[in-house]
Amino acid sequence: METGRNAPCPCGSGKKYKNCCLKTLKPDRDSEWRRLGEAYGRLDERLRGFAERALGRAGMEASYGEFLLWPDEAPDVEFLERQGQLFCSWSIFNWFYEPGDVGGRLRLPPGMTPADFFLEKEKGRLSDTEKALIAAISYAPFSFHEVIRCEPGRGFLLKDVLTGEEIDVMERSASKDAREGDILFGRVATVGDISMLFGCSSYSFPPDYKPSIIALRKWMRQGRRKITEEMLREYDAEIREAYLDLGQSLFRLPSLCNTDGEPLVMQTLHYEIDSPGRAFSGLAGLCVTESEDQLRALAKLDDRGDIAHVEIPWTRMGRKKSALDSTVLGVLVIEGKTLQVTVNSAARAERIRREIESRLGAGAKFKTAVIHSTEAMLKEARSRAARQEAPAGRDEQLMQRPEVREHLARMVAFHWEGWVDEKIPALGGKSPRQAVKSADGRESVEALLRSAERRAASDRDMGEEIHQGGRGRAAVAQPAPEMKGKISVLRRTRRG
Repeated sequence: METGRNAPCPCGSGKKYKNCCLKTLKPDRDSEWRRLGEAYGRLDERLRGFAERALGRAGMEASYGEFLLWPDEAPDVEFLERQGQLFCSWSIFNWFYEPGDVGGRLRLPPGMTPADFFLEKEKGRLSDTEKALIAAISYAPFSFHEVIRCEPGRGFLLKDVLTGEEIDVMERSASKDAREGDILFGRVATVGDISMLFGCSSYSFPPDYKPSIIALRKWMRQGRRKITEEMLREYDAEIREAYLDLGQSLFRLPSLCNTDGEPLVMQTLHYEIDSPGRAFSGLAGLCVTESEDQLRALAKLDDRGDIAHVEIPWTRMGRKKSALDSTVLGVLVIEGKTLQVTVNSAARAERIRREIESRLGAGAKFKTAVIHSTEAMLKEARSRAARQEAPAGRDEQLMQRPEVREHLARMVAFHWEGWVDEKIPALGGKSPRQAVKSADGRESVEALLRSAERRAASDRDMGEEIHQGGRGRAAVAQPAPEMKGKISVLRRTRRG
C-alpha cells in the first residue's frame, strides 16, 4: 500500500512522510515532464498578459519589427500568422531594447526582457519551479534542430544542425507529426534533467532545406572548430533571417516551367486558314515522330475526302542528356477553316507563330491569342481533384501496363545516372559528385537523397520504380573508397 503524504514516514523518524523521505524520492521523467508542462502553462498565461501591459503598442511594434528584421515590404498575412507563437516566446524571453530604440515610453525598463521584469516584480509570488523555468528559458538561443529519432507522443532525439549537439527532448504534441529528417526551428531549454521545446515554429522544414542551413553554419564557423551556444546568441539576427527566408520559400507557390526551363504560361493561338488541306501539308512537318501519311490516317475527312479535322503534334527529337525520346512542344488542331495552336510558354508561342508564317504565308491569318493564367489552371486542377473528376481511371489502367512502367523506370534511372554530375543550386552550384568531397557536402547530399526517398515513398504509382532507379546513385556519387556504401548503409540503418 502506498504511504500517504501526511502519514508517519516508514523510516521511523516520527515525521510526516511528505516532510521526510518523500522529499528524497526522484520523480520519474514522465511525471516530472508533466509537472513542468503544467507549471509552464500557468506561467505562460501570466507572462503574456504582463508582457502586453509592459510593452504597450509602441513596444509590440518595435519588437515585432526587430523579430521580422524590419522588412522593406510587409510579409504575406498568412505567413505572419504562422509566426505568432514563435514571436511571442522570443519577445518575452529574448527581446530587450536600448534607450532611443522605441518611439514612445514603455513600462519595461531598457536592457530588460519582459521575463526579466516579470521576475523582478513577481518574484515573491513565484514558485521555485516557475523561477527555474524562467531562468532556463531566458536568453536561450534559437536554432535549427534535426529530428534524428522520434517517439510519437513522447518526444524525439534532436541534433542542432548548427552546433552539432544532440539532446533528448520530451515533447508530446509536436512529436506526433514529426518525421526523422524534419528540421524544427526553436529553443530547447533544460530544467533539471528534462529538456523541452519552449518556443517552436508552427511548421517544420523537410530535409532538402538542410543544405541552406549547412551553408549558414559554414559561414558562421569561419575557421572556428565549432559553433557554441554563445555564438548562437551572437548571430541571433542572422539565424532568424535564415529561418524567415526559408519559411517564405516553404510556402511560396512553385515556379512552374516546361522542359526547356521556360515559365509555364498556357496559350491558345487562333488562326483563320484558306484551305485545311494546304495547311495540313504545310504544317505536318512540325511533327518529327509521325509521318504525314500517319497523321492523315488519323484525320477526319468530309464527304469529298478532304481533311475536316486533324491534330498535329509539334514535336522535336530528344536531346542528348534527356531520357525522353521526343518532346511535345505544342498541339495544332485544324478544324474546317480554323487553326488552333496550344503551347505552354510565351517563347514557344512566338516560335510557332514564326513557323506558321513561314510555312503558310498568306494562307493563315492570325486572329487572337488567349492566355490562361497559371493560378486559374491550378485552381481548376484543385477543383477537379476535389470533385474527383480527374481522369484517374484511365491513368491508373495505363500505369498498370508493364511497358509503361518499364519506360518510366528507365527515365528514373536515366535521371539518377545524370543527377550526380548535375550542378545543383542547393549545393552551391556544385554537382553531388563534387559536393561529397567535403563533410558539409556529404551531409547536404544525404539530406537531398532523404527528401528524394520521401517523394518516392509517397508516389502511389511509381514509388518502387523510383526507389529502385535511385539505388545506384549514392555509389556513383562517392569519390573515394572510404565513402563507398556510406549513404546506402546510412539509409538501411535508418529504415531499420
